[in-house]
Amino acid sequence: MAELFRKILSPVYFDETSPESLEYARHFAQQSGGSVSLLHVVPNDEFHLLRQVYRPEKGGGANTDWAEKVSREKLQALAEEHLNGVAYEIVTRLNSDPANGILEAEKEIGADLVTMATHGRTGISHMILGSVAEKVVRETQCPVLVSRRGEHLAETQPFQKILVPVDITERAAPALTFARQLAQQYQGTVYPLHVVPVADSDLLLREVYRAGPQAPADHVYAEKVAKQKLEALAQTHLSGVKSEIELHVSGDPGKTILEVEKAIGADLLVMATHGFTGMFHLLLRSLTEKMMREAGCPVLVLHQ
Repeated sequence: MAELFRKILSPVYFDETSPESLEYARHFAQQSGGSVSLLHVVPNDEFHLLRQVYRPEKGGGANTDWAEKVSREKLQALAEEHLNGVAYEIVTRLNSDPANGILEAEKEIGADLVTMATHGRTGISHMILGSVAEKVVRETQCPVLVSRRGEHLAETQPFQKILVPVDITERAAPALTFARQLAQQYQGTVYPLHVVPVADSDLLLREVYRAGPQAPADHVYAEKVAKQKLEALAQTHLSGVKSEIELHVSGDPGKTILEVEKAIGADLLVMATHGFTGMFHLLLRSLTEKMMREAGCPVLVLHQ
């Protein structure tokens, strides 16, 4: 699947996170022989048009035509510095909502990967970049790679340790299959991770953790069956590559994923959001957004 990333959309905000995002866009374009669409969404409201990045004092104040002209110049400079050796195009969109502008461009371009950067912070910085990335991840239909400021792509074999948090059902197959293909390409290792919940109510809620429909919560059984199913998933979907299963029991799956990510020194975290509805969809979405904010490695979010 990695070689299918031929149309890569890379939105930039014109801040210090832009180069990190472009590293990944260039890498995947080089691997596939594809191209990068370098995008900036130009605001159409006076407050944002007066950002110093648009040099409003030279364009007569809040002027969308001037802001777009400045944006294209800045995009061209970024492309010349960071996209050497790959085909690229400069794209601007006018929209009051950056996320909507990105989503519109993704559909028009027919992108098969979006690379974005976020500060990985809370507060104002998170509200600007983090919320944009989260909305794009929620609403786009193509994979999104989210990197944080300070993350840099290794020059050779960048994805050696790929962590994949999974549900212990066949719905985990797409994420594991994708991780396997990356591991084959980069001679890496896949770490499928499952977190068994602590609370009796959570065990009772899911039949997979119970010996029968009327069986009580049994933590020993739940951990045993989870290990068996995780091993079976690895055997089925990770054949031909190195893999090491990670099974943990925790009342805080987000914290556990972050602890495992740090412990193994993961280079990439693959999260799949498809195949769930209701409570599990909300849980997985919140976990994905937490990983985007706090993980120490890039997060690749897959959609059905």
